[in-house]
Amino acid sequence: MVSAPDRVQHRHRVRRVYSLALLLAIGLFYVHVVVIFDVASKMIQYQTWLIDHLGPHTTGKTIILGCFILLFAAHLAEVMAWGLFLRWTRLSASVTEGFYFTAASITTLGYGDVVLPSPWRQLGPLVAISGVLMFGCSSAFLFVVMQGVWEQHW
Repeated sequence: MVSAPDRVQHRHRVRRVYSLALLLAIGLFYVHVVVIFDVASKMIQYQTWLIDHLGPHTTGKTIILGCFILLFAAHLAEVMAWGLFLRWTRLSASVTEGFYFTAASITTLGYGDVVLPSPWRQLGPLVAISGVLMFGCSSAFLFVVMQGVWEQHW
């Protein structure tokens, strides 16, 4: 039988981990938005320079490729942040298992071969929801970039 102080301590840990996970999700959203807006402002700032040095067709391709690479890196950083969080809170056996679980959740692949123990399973949907939202923002951003490149360079 579990003593009352142990139950209180367990509930406190659950609240703390879920609160930290929510803060991590909010922090990652903020970083993602900053990355997107900084990329957009730099593209606008250097577009004339790129056209002068690379030509209009190469500039468009370079801008799109740069956005793909930067967003890919941002999503990998998100996977790493969640994976490190899961290992730091001792919810995954290793960092690589945390990375794998996070990548499967964020991409909504969700094999289910690695799951979090109870009462931590609700973190999986939190990770998945944040991933879907960030992939949606990235997709919308890439659409806007491609549309701008298409209008200006073709």
